[in-house]
Amino acid sequence: MIIDDVSEPLLKDLPSPHARPEPDLPPSPPPYVSYQAIIPPPVLAPRRKSRQRLGKPKYRRKYFVAASIALNCLFLLLWIRASGEESDASRTRNGSTPNHPGDVEIPSQPIRAVVPDPTSGRCVQNVTWANATRLAPEEDHFPFSSEASFDFQDPSALLFLLSQGALSGGRLDVLPSKSLALPRAVLRVRYHLLDVRNRANVCLMERKHAGGIGIGIFTPPAFDAQTPEDNLDFTITLFLPTRQRHAGSSLPVYNLETQLPSFTHSLDSLRDVLEFDTLVLRSKNEPIVAKSLFARNATIQTSNGFISGSFEASSSLSLVTSNAPIDATVKLHNTNIFSTTELILQTRNGQIDSDVSLMTSAATGEGGKFSIKAETSDAPLVMTFPASPARSILNLDAQTSNSPASVWLNHAFEGDFALASSVIFVDRRPFLDPKRLRSVLYGDYKNGMIVGNVRWKLPVFKSKVLGKVRVATTNNILKLYV
Repeated sequence: MIIDDVSEPLLKDLPSPHARPEPDLPPSPPPYVSYQAIIPPPVLAPRRKSRQRLGKPKYRRKYFVAASIALNCLFLLLWIRASGEESDASRTRNGSTPNHPGDVEIPSQPIRAVVPDPTSGRCVQNVTWANATRLAPEEDHFPFSSEASFDFQDPSALLFLLSQGALSGGRLDVLPSKSLALPRAVLRVRYHLLDVRNRANVCLMERKHAGGIGIGIFTPPAFDAQTPEDNLDFTITLFLPTRQRHAGSSLPVYNLETQLPSFTHSLDSLRDVLEFDTLVLRSKNEPIVAKSLFARNATIQTSNGFISGSFEASSSLSLVTSNAPIDATVKLHNTNIFSTTELILQTRNGQIDSDVSLMTSAATGEGGKFSIKAETSDAPLVMTFPASPARSILNLDAQTSNSPASVWLNHAFEGDFALASSVIFVDRRPFLDPKRLRSVLYGDYKNGMIVGNVRWKLPVFKSKVLGKVRVATTNNILKLYV
């Protein structure tokens, strides 16, 4: 084989038809020669910022856990402290003193019973409770009860029952006794806690200046932390002997006075077995009820509680309440021609409904002076006089407001009457008077009033002094029956 040109490329040097053409590369730079030592490139450390960002949720969780534990511990300590204070207050309220290191008492004001007023008397004998009993919860709101009793050695002295403080109430029953020789008071107290019962001061009292003897119940005044468990409920049963003290003597006579707020008063039928020279019954927020009684002077007073029963008096009788009705059957005895027997019926926002019989102790069965005042408001007034002596003198003042008023006078009445209201009605009731010895005259309605008079023509019926009747109401009808 003959090769003509050595510059012609060989077959192995020819490019493959399937190979990609290589791009044209720029010429390499000339080599650089340095006379300094070659320093290896620095090793880059991981950035601390990124590591902190990746670990932040973990630290935050630890912080929240620690904070929640601290708060829970704080709340637990506060709760324990509050519970301890409440427990100490409860123990102090119940009359016990908590124990402390060194026998140091808690510097707080103890709950004590009120101190009796010296004018009310002084304690001479403390109560001794007995017969402590657990009560059935379904039968009573109080779980426990105890009893005690006192005898009054001088029946002729003033007997009084007194209660002071805000944590006592209950009931008083006055009963006659055929078996006892001396008056006796039986006390029953119901309570929740023994300490509450024991901190009440119950004692036998005496009044030297007035010669009285009685029982005092003294409990603490109201305080902020009091609960229903601090209340005491008393039942006082007063037995009054009915046996005659001397042979041939009349009925036994007593003097009784009560000052028992929040105590219901209940008096049994006493009219025919004993009498009261002076009777004073005072209560609040509870009723006073008497089946029958006789007293020379009687004052019955309460508030927010009704008064009802049968009452007889020879000198004065006062029935006073408020926001409650008065329903009374009254007999007034006039025993002295030179004195006046008085009756007061007073309330407000409560109806007065009374039957008043006028009586005299004169041998002739005639005469007698009586003064009666009846007053209420925003409630009806109803009064009747079923009995009255001839030639007696009656002065009556009865009034109400915004409610009807009705008065039935006895036919024996003689005197003048004045009626005041927006509507007035005068009724001449049928009366057996064939000779027309009794006359009723009255004028026309004028200036909201009607005036008139009742007269007897024969001297046997005429009174030397005429009586007077005044009845008034507003915005309602007034009726007078003569």
